[in-house]
Amino acid sequence: MGRLFRAIRGFVGRFLSGVEERNPEILLENAVQDELDNLKKLQVAAARTMAYEKMLANDAAAKQKLVAARERQAKELLARGQREAAIEVIQQKQEAQASLAELEGRLEEARRNSQEMERAFREQERRYNEVVRERAALMEEHQRARALRMANEARASISLSDSSRDLEKARQAIRQASYEAEAVGELSMSETERQIAAAEVDIKRLEAERELEEMEVRMGLREPGQIEPSPEEAGRREEEDRG
Repeated sequence: MGRLFRAIRGFVGRFLSGVEERNPEILLENAVQDELDNLKKLQVAAARTMAYEKMLANDAAAKQKLVAARERQAKELLARGQREAAIEVIQQKQEAQASLAELEGRLEEARRNSQEMERAFREQERRYNEVVRERAALMEEHQRARALRMANEARASISLSDSSRDLEKARQAIRQASYEAEAVGELSMSETERQIAAAEVDIKRLEAERELEEMEVRMGLREPGQIEPSPEEAGRREEEDRG
């Protein structure tokens, strides 16, 4: 049973250590709570010593009053000629004085204890306040570190290569679809349509060559007579000759 108990205690200790490492705020809270418990204990101890000091001070004051009262009583008895009674009262006074001296010694010691306990309490109070402030600063730093770690983990989990690969695939698919559409259009075009399209290309080329020749004439690079008439102009001249 002893081995089993030690094994269980070791397992629980390792588990708690792991929890504390992952959650340092638990350690900070424990530190603050320990200092607070010590502060409360010192507060109770200081209150007890101060109460004891006050009790002794009251007893000493009462003894002083008794001594003073016995002295007055002894004087009155002497004035009346009652010597034996005065002696008895003086003996009571001496007993009160002896008790008062003892009380004063105990009171002085109680005062020193009270002062020491009060200093200890104030020191613990200062330490507790420092621990509370340090906990606040460390918790703020811990929160910043946690936020930074989460941001770094988020950035690390982002893969730019995946998006680039997907974009490239999309480009290839769109290009392939465009080429296929053009090929289908070319295959669906009839022979007559291809001839018309080819004629339109030839006409456009002739018009471009005609404009280029006129530009050469304006620049002095060609004689006006060397320009061949366009098909429309040639047809118009033939009609004029027949007329």
